[in-house]
Amino acid sequence: MSGALDFLSPGLAEPAAVARSSLERCQRDAGATFEERGGWLVPVSIPGEDAHLAHVGIADLSHVTKLEVRPAGDAPEAPGSVWYPLSRRRALCFCHVPQLAEVRAQLADRLVLDVTAAYAVLALQGPEAPTLLRRLTHLHHFPSGGDVAHVTAHVLEQAPSYWIVVAQEYGHYLWEVAVDRAGPLGGGPVGVDAIGALR
Repeated sequence: MSGALDFLSPGLAEPAAVARSSLERCQRDAGATFEERGGWLVPVSIPGEDAHLAHVGIADLSHVTKLEVRPAGDAPEAPGSVWYPLSRRRALCFCHVPQLAEVRAQLADRLVLDVTAAYAVLALQGPEAPTLLRRLTHLHHFPSGGDVAHVTAHVLEQAPSYWIVVAQEYGHYLWEVAVDRAGPLGGGPVGVDAIGALR
């Protein structure tokens, strides 16, 4: 299903429009290099990322397409997509822009809302990622939702990364907390190309 709310979809935006993550200022402060991908300004590399990834790198995946699907039902079979049931009534589906048409076609019998701009996504990757996650939350099985650094978020294990999905208005705060707690572990910010994420 689509229609009246299609104007909310970054994937359907005019070519001149470039979406920006709520974490863009954090990336700029870290010296990020940006590229436009799928209608988003994406931080592709950050100075010092190799040293950070040897411990734990933190990347901003807010540009990854996020679809809210109602009812949840079965996951689409598009390779590389990520399915996260929130309940029997709702699920989130993550995919990259080239997959979007295929995913939407498979979900054509359900209500699908593009909520990409509503959520920030932080990816934690590296040998110390589990340690950093323990410093941020009491959650110990994934996927699950609950308190992450005192805000409500969802944590998904997408090996070799953990994704923290949070309302975009808390993204800046959560980024700062994660980077602060990663520092003593030798970690810090990385670009999306360094972790080989959905792009």
